[in-house]
Amino acid sequence: MKILLATDGSENSKIATKFVGGLAQQNEIDVTVLTVSYNPTQYSSQPWMPEWTAAEEERTRDLLDATRAQLGDRCRSLNVVHKCGATVPCILDQAAEIEADLIVVGAKGHSAIHRVLLGSVSDSVATHAKCSVLVVRPGTDVEKDSKRIVVGFDQSAASREAVAEFMDLKWDRASEVNVVSVVEQPAVFFGEGYSGPPIIVEPQQIEALQRNAERMASQIASMLPKTNTLVPTSSHVGSAIANVAEETKADLVLVGDTGHSLLGELLLGSTSKYLLRHAPCSVWISRHHFKADEAE
Repeated sequence: MKILLATDGSENSKIATKFVGGLAQQNEIDVTVLTVSYNPTQYSSQPWMPEWTAAEEERTRDLLDATRAQLGDRCRSLNVVHKCGATVPCILDQAAEIEADLIVVGAKGHSAIHRVLLGSVSDSVATHAKCSVLVVRPGTDVEKDSKRIVVGFDQSAASREAVAEFMDLKWDRASEVNVVSVVEQPAVFFGEGYSGPPIIVEPQQIEALQRNAERMASQIASMLPKTNTLVPTSSHVGSAIANVAEETKADLVLVGDTGHSLLGELLLGSTSKYLLRHAPCSVWISRHHFKADEAE
C-alpha cells in the first residue's frame, strides 16, 4: 500500500504519524511524508522574508528528520517531500503523483459543543481526494495494537470494496469489529409541511439486511475473530453509525464513499460527510471501489 502522510508538526499530525507507524509495523507500506509551506514568492517584498525563510527551512528540516527517524525502520520505503504553495492542492497533487492508495491527515480536536469540528485542510482533502482518506482524530489510542473498529456496510460496491481494502492490511487479531447495517426508517412527505404515516419496515426486510451483514462479518471474522453484526433502525444512516462508534468506544470507523461528480471533482456522499464531521473517532473513507472499477 502507498500512503501519503501529510504533516505540519502539530499534535494532530503527530498522532497521525503514530497511526501510520502502527500500520507499517504490521504491513509492507511505502510512505511519502509531505509537509507544505507558504509560497515565499507571495511575500518577496516583505522585510521579514529572509528571516522567515531561514526559520521555515529549519523547522521543515527538523520536522522531516524527526518523522524519518520515527517511521524509517518500520516502512518498506520512506520518502520525504517539502513543497511550497496552497496546502490542499499540494497534498492532492502529491497523492496523484505517487498514485497513493491512502492519504493520512490529522484532524482538529473536540470543540466546546461536544462534537469534533474538522479543520479546513483535512475536510477539503477528504472531500476532493480521488483515493481513500484516513482522518486521525485526537483521542485515538494509536499506541495499542488491538483496536475497536466499526464498519459501515450497506451491500453497495463501495462498502464491499472498503472491506476489501481493510482486509488487505494485517490487524491485530484481538481487534474488535462491529459490522453495522442500518435499517433506514423512511418518512413520507406530501408537501406544505404535512407528513403522512411512516412506512413500516417489515421484519423479513430487516432479516435480509441481517443475513447480508452477517455474511460480510463472517468474511472479516476469518481474519479478526472478534467480529459482530449490528442492524440498528434509524432515520439517518450516518447518525446511527456514529452512535454505534460512540457506544462501543471505537477507535476507527470505516465507510465506503460512493460520492458524486461535479465539474470533474469527486465529492463526498452524505453518509461519509456526516461521519467525517460527527464520528467520535478516526474515520477511514474508502474509495477503493474506484480503483477496482479502473482495474476491471
